[in-house]
Amino acid sequence: MFTVKKATAVAAAALVAMGALAVAAPASASSARQGSENVRFFNEDTGGALDANAVGGNVALSWAPNGTDYQAWILRFGSQGGLQIESKARVGQCLQAPENLGDPIAVVTCNKYIPTQWWVLPMVGDKHVIALQQDPQKVIESTPTGNPVFQGFYDGNPRQLWDISAA
Repeated sequence: MFTVKKATAVAAAALVAMGALAVAAPASASSARQGSENVRFFNEDTGGALDANAVGGNVALSWAPNGTDYQAWILRFGSQGGLQIESKARVGQCLQAPENLGDPIAVVTCNKYIPTQWWVLPMVGDKHVIALQQDPQKVIESTPTGNPVFQGFYDGNPRQLWDISAA
């Protein structure tokens, strides 16, 4: 369905075009966080924003948009074409795919050596899919607000399609 290289190039170009990203060299683990790369993810189907404020847990949620830093994410580009998605509010915490489909997406300490923390953002129509770089068929799927988002198998349903805007 997607090629990782093409999907990443298309997603990065789209984010640059909409002003959500500044063009910069790939980030390393020690790179400073770049505020110009702050973005927000919103799922129109569920009405939820991707949120890192899980009280009592380290999972990403779908939550009503509220403008807080828990809903702001920093895209950290790697040398292999993927990106880590770091929480602006939870400094040093990144999205990580679980081992199994249907399990919640974790928000854990960023580690550039963990393949399940690397994502691509291919476009489907005018929306983006948040797909695992190592297996782009595995994507982040939204849920009704207040619930954890989870790893699903890409099937094109609207809960897998995200709007990305500058934070």
